[in-house]
Amino acid sequence: MKNQPLLEVKDLKVHFFTERGRITAVDGISFHVEKGEIVGVVGESGCGKSVTSQAILRLFDEKHTAQYEGEIRFKGKDMIKIPTSEMEHIRGNEISIIFQDPLSSLNPVFTIGYQIVEAILLHQNVSKKEAYVKAIDLLRLTGIPAPEKRVHEYPHQLSGGMRQRAMIAMTLACQPSLLIADEPTTALDVTIQAQILDLILNLNKKHEMGVIFITHDLGVVAEICNRVVVMYLGQVVEEADTQTLFANPCHPYTKGLLKSIPQLDGDRSQKLHVIEGMVPTLHNIPVGCRFAPRCPYADDLCREHSPDMKEHTEQHKVRCWHFDKIALDEEESYVSYG
Repeated sequence: MKNQPLLEVKDLKVHFFTERGRITAVDGISFHVEKGEIVGVVGESGCGKSVTSQAILRLFDEKHTAQYEGEIRFKGKDMIKIPTSEMEHIRGNEISIIFQDPLSSLNPVFTIGYQIVEAILLHQNVSKKEAYVKAIDLLRLTGIPAPEKRVHEYPHQLSGGMRQRAMIAMTLACQPSLLIADEPTTALDVTIQAQILDLILNLNKKHEMGVIFITHDLGVVAEICNRVVVMYLGQVVEEADTQTLFANPCHPYTKGLLKSIPQLDGDRSQKLHVIEGMVPTLHNIPVGCRFAPRCPYADDLCREHSPDMKEHTEQHKVRCWHFDKIALDEEESYVSYG
């Protein structure tokens, strides 16, 4: 019997109540994360990546602004149905999240050490002195120099890379089973980005921690992820293991994303590929396939009827009427995998 996934999202929908009525930012997405696996979630800004990550932790105001449908099963338990008090135990303890901008996530009036200690004391039965020792050890683990000094400094006294490491130290305070990294390297320079990625990879291997890595950088996905979930306008449009997705993308959106990546050994006289058109707003979602207005393969079937996710192979799913005709030409090459 196959073991149940660490996290299993089934037909998740996230609705928001706005002045213009109810909108659905995430519309029926499904995916899973195994123990020790890194799953990349990619797509353009506004596709629903961050909403999905925050919905997993139920961070939206359910009384006034948001409503969830579907299932979010963590270790077999549906987190949509459990009481808020139980969610408070899971957040930061069993599931942690790293946000894109650590400066906006850290409290500017408290030291880094205080904030890490607070997280430890909230979930673990240790003394304040023991928590401070652990905070210093966590800062050391993330590669921050002179952690005994940094633990007493405020967020504004640290560089962007150090702040992100401090955020990672905080998320690891309780050794979570699942780490959600929401574009954690976007604002960092290339050198620091590589260090943060190495850190996440090492922690993933050392603790067998499941990771959801949300990004728009397909180069990073190729480097660290085991599987990839591609999102467009609130839906999953393709899912496959990383090697398969890069070698044989079957959705025209995925194909367009890969063709848009500049190649170091490519013809510099050629212009970069551009996906034509703009992403529609959530108030104006097209009838039929959501990508049809921008798709070079679209026909009347696409414009009139919305496709379901279909299996191209056992481990490769695609939301497209014509995915069997869009398989990548063997002569084309995109980002190198591995």
